[in-house]
Amino acid sequence: MSSGGGDRRPTSGRRAGRRGPVVLRCLGASAQVPFAAVTSVSVVVVAGDGALVLADLARGWDLPGGHVQRGETGAEQTARREVWEEVRVRVGVLEPVEVIESDLFGADDLTYMLVFAARVAEFAEWSGGLESAGRVVVSAEEFLARYRGGDPVLMRHLVGRGLAVLGSGVRPADSS
Repeated sequence: MSSGGGDRRPTSGRRAGRRGPVVLRCLGASAQVPFAAVTSVSVVVVAGDGALVLADLARGWDLPGGHVQRGETGAEQTARREVWEEVRVRVGVLEPVEVIESDLFGADDLTYMLVFAARVAEFAEWSGGLESAGRVVVSAEEFLARYRGGDPVLMRHLVGRGLAVLGSGVRPADSS
């Protein structure tokens, strides 16, 4: 399912010359942005019982996702590829959850991360050597209690919105 390899717009190392923190701004699920400005995607993947399917990464458990690759023609293509690579799951309909604006490249060169939610359509057999050490299936509450990423408040928002968009009936406590 490789689309041409290599990040379309690499972001690693960009913070080295920055003054101040990167500013992220949630624009809402319906915000329209040009695909050319989308650098990455992430997916709230939900199993049939309402549990989250997560990637077991070096930095800890996280939503499957990653950078748009050269040759990809849409965010849904990127989302499906990343979910497959990181958790070996095929998902159904991708529902928009959030558009996050970033000034990583500067205020005059804004980029975007798109977040989707989707239900599992198929769990494939796990095979090692992929982009993660494995997949983990846990409740939203357990994931959020253990999440050690950059912005726990943002993650709670994304998971809560993802579950709400899918109408799962399972929402983490205090989600918006």
